[in-house]
Amino acid sequence: DKEHPALVAFAKYQSIETLTREILTDLVDHIKVYENGNISVHFKFADEFRRIAEYIEINTTDTAEAG
Repeated sequence: DKEHPALVAFAKYQSIETLTREILTDLVDHIKVYENGNISVHFKFADEFRRIAEYIEINTTDTAEAG
């Protein structure tokens, strides 16, 4: 589905060079800053991006081996 929000974001920001507020609001769900200075960033679509990356890796490997 070309209109899936994860795919739209993936295509839109596939080659960013500068982090902007728009990118943060589109891709980041929330950021936690801990008392000890650690930071954790929770991305929107993290599971979808992982599945897309795995799909590409598997299919690229299969295609390369078959060719």
